[in-house]
Amino acid sequence: MGATVLAACGGAPSSGHQLATVHGIGTNWGASAPGAPACNPLGGQSCMLPFPSDYYTVPDRTMPSGRRVAFPTAAMPANAAGAHIDPTAWGANDGFSPGSVIEVQVPGLDAARTGLADQNHVPQSLASNAPIVLLDATTGRRLAWWAEPDARAPNPATALLLIHPAANLPEGHRIVVALRDLRTSSGTPIAPTGTFADVVAGRPAPGPTGATITAHLQRMLTVLHTDAGVSTRGLYLAWDFTVDSTANLTGWALHMRDVAMGALHGGVPAYQVTAVHDLTPLDTGGRTIARQITGTIDVPDFLNGPSGDQSATFRFGAGGMPTTVPGAVEHAVFSCLVPRSVDATPATAGAAVTPGRPVLYGKGLFSVATQMDAVGERDLADRYRMVLCSVNWLGLDGNDLLNDATLLVNLSTFPSLPDHLQQSMIDALYLGRLMASPHGFAANPAFEGTGTHTPFIDTSTPLTYYGNSEGSLMGGAVTAISTQWHRAVLGVPSMDYAILLPRSVDFTSLYAVLDRSYPTEQTQQLIFDILQMLWDRGETDGYVEQLAGHPLPGTPSHQVLLQMGFGDHQVANVTTVIEARTLGAVVHRPVLPPGLVGGDPFAGLPAAGTSSRAAATLYVWEDPNIPPPPIGNVPPSTGIDPHGFIPRSLPAAQQQLAGFLATGTVTDVCGASPCTTTATSAVHLVNPTP
Repeated sequence: MGATVLAACGGAPSSGHQLATVHGIGTNWGASAPGAPACNPLGGQSCMLPFPSDYYTVPDRTMPSGRRVAFPTAAMPANAAGAHIDPTAWGANDGFSPGSVIEVQVPGLDAARTGLADQNHVPQSLASNAPIVLLDATTGRRLAWWAEPDARAPNPATALLLIHPAANLPEGHRIVVALRDLRTSSGTPIAPTGTFADVVAGRPAPGPTGATITAHLQRMLTVLHTDAGVSTRGLYLAWDFTVDSTANLTGWALHMRDVAMGALHGGVPAYQVTAVHDLTPLDTGGRTIARQITGTIDVPDFLNGPSGDQSATFRFGAGGMPTTVPGAVEHAVFSCLVPRSVDATPATAGAAVTPGRPVLYGKGLFSVATQMDAVGERDLADRYRMVLCSVNWLGLDGNDLLNDATLLVNLSTFPSLPDHLQQSMIDALYLGRLMASPHGFAANPAFEGTGTHTPFIDTSTPLTYYGNSEGSLMGGAVTAISTQWHRAVLGVPSMDYAILLPRSVDFTSLYAVLDRSYPTEQTQQLIFDILQMLWDRGETDGYVEQLAGHPLPGTPSHQVLLQMGFGDHQVANVTTVIEARTLGAVVHRPVLPPGLVGGDPFAGLPAAGTSSRAAATLYVWEDPNIPPPPIGNVPPSTGIDPHGFIPRSLPAAQQQLAGFLATGTVTDVCGASPCTTTATSAVHLVNPTP
């Protein structure tokens, strides 16, 4: 839904009747056709460009989209040892990521002379003469976008052009990309070359499959002209691709959810409390937290390997779905914090207990459930009487850093990562059941007042979700499939690693590994896009279209509050905005002080009003001491990183968060001004005076 959020000025939709016939959904015209080259003939110097492209799909009537991804091994990027990425896992996809970065090489392109819209001027992308046309061929609507040259490329003249849909592409739809009237720095028009130049000039494409490629491109050009008014005059390049369907993106997780939750027969999972730690006010965190409880939960294991095997991938059964077998159990680690506002002295017999609301908390990158030590979250729990519980995000927890670095040496092993993340989504659902049921944690002596047997968790209060950083990347996905909670707060939110990684300081150290294994910037950018096609099933990017307002089958609708810190060094603000547009979110306005940035980075998001019960709401906190993020796919590198404390440690943000989780209403805590704070006061909150 969100991909057309800015399309009101982009022309009326057509009937979309040309999808099957004109776009050749039932034809095999690409790399898998007999005699076809492994490399896309439209790509010039680079094998798989432009990307994504249906040159790398085949017709398959068993798939929801009608096509299936078929990457030839010879076309896949190779590491420094000459090993191509094994394409087998991608054969389960029926299209490309809805969050795809559309990549193409245009030698000599000058972004300014061409008039490319950047991230702060998205409405320009829908101008009648815009140099890029992004057409949803299923509906006939033009889609908004922004574009940038790859800032990491050493030679700007040959850098990839990266085209970003302003919101995620509609799932299961066919997309046509057209580039026209492109210019060099001197203003000289850039002419088409190679196969595309032949077709535009009326000549057949060369090679054994030239006739089928020519026919496909000619049909596609007809659609471009009919639906978007794009003629061949001034056209540099055009191609099309299929977006992964909703069923393909979410089907595995929904199946695992139904199998795992069905196995409980309405009850609660088996679990073990392995440690109870009562804190004193002199302990780290003891000022606000009275007890930490850790343990393990017995969760059906869908991974084909012994528990804890980081290289394991899914075990597949009938219908190509992940399956578990009797005796296959993962012992998922959990940890819970009981704040002093619930029981100030839990080891003292007869101490007063005021049960707290259950909140499933999503931890950040490369941390583990037992490390729930962030000051802001502890203060929140105590101030608003929340019992916070977490599980590990398998694949990206603190035990996995070395393994994840190893994946970058040979990315044929990458499928284990998104598979582990999906398993951890089921772990989170099991933890949620234990938190919400009176027969779960609330019935365990570790979660009761000593001598009073009063539960620390008020199970009459609905379970909700709150996560930060990786906890928001995973939180959107697990919320979208949850039947147990209806509200979620995603702090410093993000999605889509293909866009996020180059813009995050967290990935800087891992670039050292990637640079040795896959040494060129062009290959790395392509790799991010290829990996995202699998990553989608294990993070919010693959679920955002159904997260709020358009629930998945057998799933209730959800409300989401996004709380963002402007200028974040670890999660890219642009990914938050793409997420918000895809959700159809409203945003507090004014978002930023006048003159802080040129244009409007939040174009397309309507104002939230003084209170919001919208399906999705975005609030942005900014600090005048923290500069705006740079334009380009590089991480912020100056000033204080607000990631760890803005907005999660701010009293106003906590008040808004707590009120939303309790009532579903987002209260305007900023009034008629932007949500402004200062780094000095925020740092004081993170490092309070004893």
